[in-house]
Amino acid sequence: MRKIMQHYELCFIAPIKFLDEALQKIVSQVHEQIKKFSGEITSEANLGKQRLAYPINQVHQGTYIALEFNMEPEQMKLLDNQLKLTPEVLRHLIIKKQVKTEAEKAREARIQEGLRREKKEELTKMEEAIKAPIKKAEEGEEKKEEKILPQKSSLEDLDKKLDELLKDDII
Repeated sequence: MRKIMQHYELCFIAPIKFLDEALQKIVSQVHEQIKKFSGEITSEANLGKQRLAYPINQVHQGTYIALEFNMEPEQMKLLDNQLKLTPEVLRHLIIKKQVKTEAEKAREARIQEGLRREKKEELTKMEEAIKAPIKKAEEGEEKKEEKILPQKSSLEDLDKKLDELLKDDII
């Protein structure tokens, strides 16, 4: 008869009083418990030290450790009970996790690429929006300079224009 293995993730909190060497002993103890119940560990991550939301057994800070492993569902209850009896583990949580297929991983990669592309386009639009007023200001300064420079015209032309303006005001 073939064993049906499920994929699980275990996250547990160890008290902060345990330093690196003692913490490694606790992690190896949890590893041994998983192997004792015929589990196969696939990954491990130290999530770091965090302040607890509320004290557990007069402990205010802990180190969070996450393990992923494969195990038979019947053995899971035994492992859960064993972790409850382990004094070095303040709290633990075991969840059933779905293993991602290659197609799901590829789909997630495409989604991430699409998000990166959208962010890049958004940044380009923001850069253009920032640069547009600067360009307008530069163009405006050039136009002002053109307006400020005197245009060459004769005195006769100026007199004619002045007469036209005054004629319009009188009538």
